[in-house]
Amino acid sequence: MNARAVRAGLAVLLLALAPAFAAPAAASDDRTLFVAGNVEFLLIHELGHLVISEFGVPVFGPEEVAADYIAVAALLRQKQAGGERGDRARAYLFAAAEALNASWQRGQDAGADVPYWGAHALNIQRFYQIGCLVYGSDPVAYADLPARIGLPPARAEGCPAEYARAARSFAWLLETYGRPDGPPTGHQIEIEYGATRSRVQQDLLDELRALGSIEFTVGRVNSLFPLKAPARLVMRNCGRPEAAWQGATRELVICYELLDTFYRLHGRVQHLEPGAPAARSGR
Repeated sequence: MNARAVRAGLAVLLLALAPAFAAPAAASDDRTLFVAGNVEFLLIHELGHLVISEFGVPVFGPEEVAADYIAVAALLRQKQAGGERGDRARAYLFAAAEALNASWQRGQDAGADVPYWGAHALNIQRFYQIGCLVYGSDPVAYADLPARIGLPPARAEGCPAEYARAARSFAWLLETYGRPDGPPTGHQIEIEYGATRSRVQQDLLDELRALGSIEFTVGRVNSLFPLKAPARLVMRNCGRPEAAWQGATRELVICYELLDTFYRLHGRVQHLEPGAPAARSGR
């Protein structure tokens, strides 16, 4: 995997969740949405890298942060469209934030080294960034979110403006590099599902495919961006939990080990949905 892989943060998570696990009789709907939400967030994040690389999109600051903003903005755009897909996008955003917070806390509890040197922001920073953008997208609907996640008022005050900048940037990305009107041009991203190695992986993959989120998201990118050459989304076992866009081979790889990781993490998270106990932050 290249430097964009999520190795550092997920290595901390795996260290914290080292005990083995048994396959469930059936994954719960909550667990399925939790795994699906985190896979979807990582997928859009890596598709963000693909688009940035493909079109030479100018980026100020770390590209990993820009890819996170793309993922959050894309899911918020879906949420605002309403309907079942909008509800699911909201659940996916919360799932991604919950996983980042939980992985940080488990790493802290385990005494794991903090990867200050990593290309990504620290998981706890990514957690707060998602929370800030979600709150900023609708401060009335999410009025209690800053208090629930421990986001100080001084930071929360700037979140609506931060969300507005992210939304404008996402719209600019689509307008500047999106597919022109008329007959489709450019190449497509194909999806390839490799063989799984366990019942857990296969069950979760079946549930993800039944939800259709991966196919929907890849289809949206295919419809919006005229790629210069064919590309593939490959889901397979890699020996470690990673996801990365590999420009040299034009493959976006999502490792099945991530399904195992998120499966184990569910149940250890502190949920952010209204009515649930407030999340324990790193403060």
